[in-house]
Amino acid sequence: MRTLAWWLLTGGSIGMVNTLSLRWTVARFRPDAPCRAVAWAVMGALLRWGLAAALLITALQHGVASALVAFSGLWLVRWGAVCGLGLKG
Repeated sequence: MRTLAWWLLTGGSIGMVNTLSLRWTVARFRPDAPCRAVAWAVMGALLRWGLAAALLITALQHGVASALVAFSGLWLVRWGAVCGLGLKG
């Protein structure tokens, strides 16, 4: 049970990092932004996808239940943050 809670917390943490990174990228992305802004956006996306993939691969090595709980933490925090940010705006 403790291990599953750890996977949920880890998934939630990576979900929060993904959300904050995406929020930071969107806040700085404007039509007049230089080309390097596109490179930063692409690198940020690759980093976010890489973190999520590493989490799920590592969790899957510990079992299907761990992977499902880690995915649940990732999914719940990301959608919770999207809903929270949507209600603010």
